[in-house]
Amino acid sequence: MERFFMCRRSAIALIVRARSTLLADTDDQPAAGIQRQQSRVADLTRLLFDVRAGRVSAFELKYPAPMHVTISSD
Repeated sequence: MERFFMCRRSAIALIVRARSTLLADTDDQPAAGIQRQQSRVADLTRLLFDVRAGRVSAFELKYPAPMHVTISSD
């Protein structure tokens, strides 16, 4: 798993891109796959809110590539 240090703005952009990619990938999924994707999108949405509010200083993403992100102070 790769590790990254980035500012809050870059971390937010990364989460938004990952969320958008997941939303775009739901077109060709069976029903069970769509439900799983929706759960992942909901998790990313919650993470996005937490990062924006400053409640999270580090997180891990599994999609699109596994990574650990540490948010540096702005």
